[in-house]
Amino acid sequence: MEVLPPPAPATPSPLRPPLWRSLRARLREWLRPTEWSAHDPEATLVPRWVHILLWLWLLTIDGLKLSSILSKLPQFPPTAPEWWGLLPQLGRYLLEDLGDATLFYLTWRWLIPSTLGRGRVLQYIPKAALLLLPYLALIGWLIPQFAPSGVHVSTQKAPPSSSSQGKPGTVRIDAAKPPKSPFPDAAMRLLAASIIGSFIIGSASAMRITDDYLRGQRNRRELERQQLLTELAMLKTQINPHFLFNTLNNIYSLTSRKSDKAPEAVLRLAEIMRYLLYESSTDTVPLSRELAHLRSFLDLQRLRLPASAQEAVVLEVAGTNPDCVHPIAPLLLLPLVENAFKHGDLTARPVAVHIALHLAPDGLLRFSVLNYVAPADAERPLPRQPGGVGLANLQRRLELLYPHRHTLDVQTTPEQHRVTLVLLP
Repeated sequence: MEVLPPPAPATPSPLRPPLWRSLRARLREWLRPTEWSAHDPEATLVPRWVHILLWLWLLTIDGLKLSSILSKLPQFPPTAPEWWGLLPQLGRYLLEDLGDATLFYLTWRWLIPSTLGRGRVLQYIPKAALLLLPYLALIGWLIPQFAPSGVHVSTQKAPPSSSSQGKPGTVRIDAAKPPKSPFPDAAMRLLAASIIGSFIIGSASAMRITDDYLRGQRNRRELERQQLLTELAMLKTQINPHFLFNTLNNIYSLTSRKSDKAPEAVLRLAEIMRYLLYESSTDTVPLSRELAHLRSFLDLQRLRLPASAQEAVVLEVAGTNPDCVHPIAPLLLLPLVENAFKHGDLTARPVAVHIALHLAPDGLLRFSVLNYVAPADAERPLPRQPGGVGLANLQRRLELLYPHRHTLDVQTTPEQHRVTLVLLP
């Protein structure tokens, strides 16, 4: 009988690797930038004015430091050997500028989006300290170990001789000697670096928050503008079916009576629809084009009247010419005229509908529509007509297109109905 070897004891899984991986995953999640900043290029893009302001500030500080060194030289501009002696100090300035710029850009592109950008205010200070520590190590300890913290300028006089009289002495630039007690100097360097680093983080945070606020304001205004355009487009689409519905009723009335005016009515309707489809898609149109469209509409409505009553519809225009280019929103005058024919008494004589338009030299436009109202029959009251879309639509368009630049006055009496629209320049 074969004896099987005993199974190997199960080794317990070590706790360190899973715990380390868990801590690493949490740290990675904590340090990961925000989702909106990772997918929105504009959110992480540093504006050009920020680049200019940052490097202008850094170069100005370097210029002030360099001017204090140049002031120690006996002559200006320095000679080539003197410039060679300044190269180590210039290299230190460059390394400090790179450290300052790195701290600034990390604050802009990582610190603010991962803390204040996500509403995590409590994480701002520890993450700022996390950014500040390597900056202190670089500026306060590493760079001073390899680059001099200052220069020593010494002038060697020329030996007295007849050939060297009048010549300046030789200027020698050496690295400043380190202090005898390095600890106080290192502590002061770390303190100065912490103050400068805190100032850089605070400045970058303030500039980033300001830029986000301004960009948010621009986006909000653009969103409001898009919403207004969408609403205007919806209002304009409501005009066409409303007008088409009333006009088709008129054509149906002509065809039911087998009137010879029906083909002309269809032709007029085609001209009007061409204007609605192809010419009224812009924000504004010339006033002459809007008046031409209005005249076509009146010609279409006159077909409903007998031949002897064509003068019952009056249109008076003053202050314009056939080529008037005064801008006006398309289809703005039509609802007022349409309501006059829909609710007015076309049997009134000698005038059933009176329309007047006046354009002042300063650009003020006054448009009024007067129509007479038929008396109601007490025994058989008039049925309530559906509608009301045109006037409400017009009022909303005026609020969007001419805010605080229009007045719409409606006066109603038992005998007549007058609407006056004034558009300010």
